Amino acid sequence: MITRLLKISFLLIPVLMVPVSGHQANAAMTPTGEMIVVPEYLHAEEIVKKGDFEKAIYYLNATLRQYPNHASAFNLLGYVHRRLGNFDESEKYYDAALTINPNHTGALNYMGQLFLQTGRPEKAKALLKRLVEACKDGCRDLDDLEKAVATGVVGNY
Repeated sequence: MITRLLKISFLLIPVLMVPVSGHQANAAMTPTGEMIVVPEYLHAEEIVKKGDFEKAIYYLNATLRQYPNHASAFNLLGYVHRRLGNFDESEKYYDAALTINPNHTGALNYMGQLFLQTGRPEKAKALLKRLVEACKDGCRDLDDLEKAVATGVVGNY
């Protein structure tokens, strides 16, 4: 279903995630080049910080209805499903985020955490290699996954 949605969405509304004020997740670029803040996504982030994962799903789906190529919304859906213990769903959403943006550092980290959590350390190590390439100057996502792979302890995020 997600693969079909992605194929269709690439044709209908190409949305590129670009940095805005140092944070790429909360804004989208429309096909005309206009930068827009996505209020539903911002609201979902705040809800997730409060730990209300079920409620966040509603706002993330609303984001994706408007911007079906919002890689960070797919990534955050993966995160909330992982935190809810829905590991198969989580993996599908991380896959979707990485299909849209293969270097999405958050999705690489979180999917690596999922692989560790579900007993697939070799897959986590493969994602760590990709993350090293994506974060050539270092980044928190790289630090988090390196620590988790080295210790075998998944982060509580």
